[in-house]
Amino acid sequence: MPAKYHIEEAKSSRSKCKKCKEPIGKGELRIGTTTERDAGGDSVSMTSWHHICCFALPRALKREGATPSSFVEEDLDDPNGVFDEEGNREKVITAITAGGGGAKKKKVKAEEKEGNTFIARIKRNSEVISKEDEDDPPSKRIKKEERKEVQLYEKFNKMTTEELKDFMRWNRQIVGGTKALLVWKCLDGALRGRLGRCPMCAQSRLKIDDASSQVAVCTGYFDEDANMRVKECTAVSLPLQGKAPRLQPWFTEEPLEEEKKKLDELDEQAKSGKIADGTEATSKPSHKQEVSKMLEKAKKVSMKVCLKAELKETAGALLEIAKEGGLNLPSEGGIKSVGRVVVANSRVKCASEIMQLLVDEFGFAADEAKAAKASAAAVKSVCKVAENAGCYQMLDEFNMLARKHGDFRKANAYKTSAQAVASLSFAVTVDNALKLGKPGALKTPGIGKSTAEKLLEFVETGTVARLEELRAT
Repeated sequence: MPAKYHIEEAKSSRSKCKKCKEPIGKGELRIGTTTERDAGGDSVSMTSWHHICCFALPRALKREGATPSSFVEEDLDDPNGVFDEEGNREKVITAITAGGGGAKKKKVKAEEKEGNTFIARIKRNSEVISKEDEDDPPSKRIKKEERKEVQLYEKFNKMTTEELKDFMRWNRQIVGGTKALLVWKCLDGALRGRLGRCPMCAQSRLKIDDASSQVAVCTGYFDEDANMRVKECTAVSLPLQGKAPRLQPWFTEEPLEEEKKKLDELDEQAKSGKIADGTEATSKPSHKQEVSKMLEKAKKVSMKVCLKAELKETAGALLEIAKEGGLNLPSEGGIKSVGRVVVANSRVKCASEIMQLLVDEFGFAADEAKAAKASAAAVKSVCKVAENAGCYQMLDEFNMLARKHGDFRKANAYKTSAQAVASLSFAVTVDNALKLGKPGALKTPGIGKSTAEKLLEFVETGTVARLEELRAT
């Protein structure tokens, strides 16, 4: 039975247009296409809806010579008197004449995406190489770097999907996608290095965005302490060429056990934010000389801890050695931190062994400063406005402290607020900070009154009193 068509005003906003997939708002004009199908001997009617600007004349009617005007006059039922209102008939005819809301959504072929525009160039170079002659001058021959790209592409393209997935697993990359996408991911890795961790949360692995193939995006991660999944950093969208953090090397065969341990070490550095954006990972500094000097000095410290005064004297002596050696001790309460380690280990360890424990626990201030600088640069690179990097880091520290204290609901709220700040297209200032949390033109989803007040305090003073309190606890 041929389809039937009718026009009406949408009774609610629940229906979606079959073509553009967007909701049809309540009161909007919509065209319904009703067909009848056989279902086990019974006839079932099904209706699909279109915005009037998305509706195109069916082929069957076109073959019969129908035009938009004749369709509206002869085939389009109007049970509710839509056309009684002046101008509606002409409006519908004009919309259908325009071609059903423009061209259909064109399927984007893999070769049309950025990553595969790169592959399309490689294919052209491959054709040029196949036609090259030994007598061709150097200016007409393909460059060495481009030859390497062609060789790698042809190598990956000959592999099976499972072989390509093995390459991704060896390099600790997220596995997934069609073969064409896997070829592109392996080619990108072989040429530029493995994708590192998200520069914002430092926990999630980055992956090439399947939809665009031109940026690396955060994927979120599972927080084992909270036993819940933490959503992705929506502000992170890093161009593959240049900004996306890379780790070297890219493995072309399964890593040996020793290499896997190295991978684990570099992965931990990335998770702690100690690998800068866009740079190769390096081994953690050993500080052998500094540690050796501190251990020698500690051997001269007398381990007396029976009396409170003796404990304070011992902890003070070790604290002075640690400060001279450059350990990253707390600016306040350093003697308490050292005393805690001394009390916990005084019966089984000598002074030099306790000094080694202090090195292991606190690390070196220079390393922490370098990591903080790298982290700040990474955050600045993914904030739409670089001046907002400080506000982002302040809210992210609230997030981390709340997570540390087990308040995961509050932690996720701070993370959402931090993402909102990173996505702002203007700088947070004294004049607009409070407006981000109030109804109005600048109201930003994810930022409430309390967060806006913290942002104002931060841009005014460079810190937040509540954050200082949490750091001290």
